[in-house]
Amino acid sequence: MARKVTVIPASPTKTTVAAEGAGRKRVAAYCRVSTELEEQQGSFKNQVEYYTSMIKGREDWELAGLFADDGISGTGTKKRCGFMDMIAACEEGHVDLVITKSISRFARNTADSLNYCRKLKSLGIPIIFEKEGINTMEASGELMFTILSSLAQEESRNISENTAWGIRSKFQQGIPHINTEALLGYDKDADGNLVINEEQAAVVRRVYRDFLEGWTVSEISRRLNQEGVPGVHGVAKWHPCTIERMLQNEKHVGDLLMQKTFTSDFLTKTMTENNGELEQYYIKDDHPAIIPREDWDAVQIELQRREDFRQTHGIHTTGSSTDDPLYSRIFCAACGGKYVRKYWKGIREVFWKCENTEKKKGHTCAAENVKEAALQRAIVIAWNSLVEHRDRYLPGWQRMATEGDALQRYRGRLMIAITEDGPLEAEVPELTRMMLEEIRVWSPTELEVAFLDGSRKKIRL
Repeated sequence: MARKVTVIPASPTKTTVAAEGAGRKRVAAYCRVSTELEEQQGSFKNQVEYYTSMIKGREDWELAGLFADDGISGTGTKKRCGFMDMIAACEEGHVDLVITKSISRFARNTADSLNYCRKLKSLGIPIIFEKEGINTMEASGELMFTILSSLAQEESRNISENTAWGIRSKFQQGIPHINTEALLGYDKDADGNLVINEEQAAVVRRVYRDFLEGWTVSEISRRLNQEGVPGVHGVAKWHPCTIERMLQNEKHVGDLLMQKTFTSDFLTKTMTENNGELEQYYIKDDHPAIIPREDWDAVQIELQRREDFRQTHGIHTTGSSTDDPLYSRIFCAACGGKYVRKYWKGIREVFWKCENTEKKKGHTCAAENVKEAALQRAIVIAWNSLVEHRDRYLPGWQRMATEGDALQRYRGRLMIAITEDGPLEAEVPELTRMMLEEIRVWSPTELEVAFLDGSRKKIRL
């Protein structure tokens, strides 16, 4: 029996009709410039005016939206709000056609280009690239689009590499590339040189001084927030990591280390810390210093001392939410565990207990609790012993002050000056924070007090 073929006529969908030009097309235009240079801002304005006039000048088109990103890189889409708004309008059915100047204006990332081109194509929405003369709905459109998108991405790579080469070339000549918008304490003069911003420099000096006086980075940041002290962007928004980076920033001592970071991925603009992958360049005495070199060196040694202290005692931070000078300085002589501050229920008397006696720690230590008043009394007794026998310790402090490293010189001068004030009648938190290294608890009445000058005193209460 002979086969019979019946032809079923096509029934165009609304999307197909729109694509073929039936009725007025709702046209969206996308504009982008990649930097904030004055001439490109002019180009941006021209693009907006051009597409507004073009779309409104055609009877078969109506303006569905003008979407734009000014000064945003084309290698990614996350920060391109205008671009993402355009895609959303397309997905919601408000756009029949997208027009843009060129592929490089649309995206310099091949993956993004193809992804969004195919997304819009699946919705029946063509993209017209004026410069290249490409319509993505045409048979050869996607092939040409793919090839040219790859070329645009490679062009972006070359621009990134050439820019990086130019910056490194300047580094080799000792020419810095500094963004003072993120550098507290300095501005730039008309010639691009760093000059001290005295109002901000006062905050920098305070941070360094507080650190040497025993305050932790978390305590310093909290105090600045509480006092409403403005940061580099003019608001009081301080974090411990901000303080730590400030203390490590060689620019505050007048030096300059170039090539601290580098762009490891030109598409995502990922910045990576330079740990030897690229050459670095260090310039000493490049600009006016906010912090004297002696204090700067002392701070760097103290940063390392505190890190070593944390590693030795297995603690994550030495900061306290209550600015308690004893926090993370009291340790169990039996197990080495850190003592934590507690209250006795009812009487609200403060005491300290070894963390390894806690149930959640598994009761691995049997150390007894010690009253905070006993700790404070032990500090007073130990300090007064130094004062009483000052003549015996004075030669050692004098050697520290003249022959030691920067931190030892600082400690030696401090001990010589403070012990002249005579004995204490009660524990002074500022002095404890400045001079106490740790207290070892052998029992509630037997303690060993160690000061940062290296002296240690065993106290029996």
